[in-house]
Amino acid sequence: MIAIGNTPLVKLSRLTGSDHADIYVKWEGANPTGSMKDRMALSMIEGAERRGELKAGGRVVEYTGGSTGSSLAMVCATHGYKAYFVSSNGFSEEKLKTMRAFGAEVEIIHAEGGVLTADVINRMIARARELAGKPGTFWPDQVNNMDNKLGYHGMAQEILSQLNGPVDAFVMAAGGGGCISGNAEVLKEHNPNTEIVAVEPYYVRNVSGGDTSGTHKLEGIGLSFVPKILRDDLIDTVIPVKDEDAYWGNRSLARQEGMLGGVTSGANIWAALQKAKELGPGKTVVTVIIDTGLRYLNDDLYR
Repeated sequence: MIAIGNTPLVKLSRLTGSDHADIYVKWEGANPTGSMKDRMALSMIEGAERRGELKAGGRVVEYTGGSTGSSLAMVCATHGYKAYFVSSNGFSEEKLKTMRAFGAEVEIIHAEGGVLTADVINRMIARARELAGKPGTFWPDQVNNMDNKLGYHGMAQEILSQLNGPVDAFVMAAGGGGCISGNAEVLKEHNPNTEIVAVEPYYVRNVSGGDTSGTHKLEGIGLSFVPKILRDDLIDTVIPVKDEDAYWGNRSLARQEGMLGGVTSGANIWAALQKAKELGPGKTVVTVIIDTGLRYLNDDLYR
């Protein structure tokens, strides 16, 4: 699918001050479903096909907040597979509708008050594991699938070709581990001095080894465990972000830079600004607008 990837790299012009490093954002909303997850969905499906784990008429099951599910549903539609996903009412309704629009069946795990917790994610995983035991079913198991992070090697290669200079810091939310790890592998090989900065929810600190019992609104991150594919050996710094700071990042990005991102993209922006202030002028920070903010217009993100 040639439409996936080759997304723009945009320099922020108004959020940064004279005492900041330059910040560039990879605009992943330009992918077919409006999300960076298109990259890893294609990589995981094609990897399964090569290994013979997914055959004609097969079914793909996965637990997902909706971005991965939307991407997988789109790829399944183009490859002729059935899709069945486990999600939650804690994720945006737009994402749930997008999965269904591509033909996927979506099962909902209830989150009390629509609030995400590690327990909700664990129940989603358990249900996906149960479904994966049925004949003719392929479970990508995204946080344990090495094809996930391989799908993001192309993003890093694009960043290097789009920049006229070194990447001093790469800032990325560490959810399933694919994007930050895939980019880190390529960026570190190109320049070992590139600082890899992981972003995690302030109250669910699975990456830094802190408390994971809290709640948060940063969709797609804040698991109760460290994903198998996360290259924590390549992470140099971890920045925890509060919900209100992520919301500020989103609203500022929209109202000052003219770009709409999801709530976790707002966390990336807030963390990137902290790192840019620390590094100072003459340096370059790259982060990711994970998906389009059009998926979040019905919640309180932009109110």
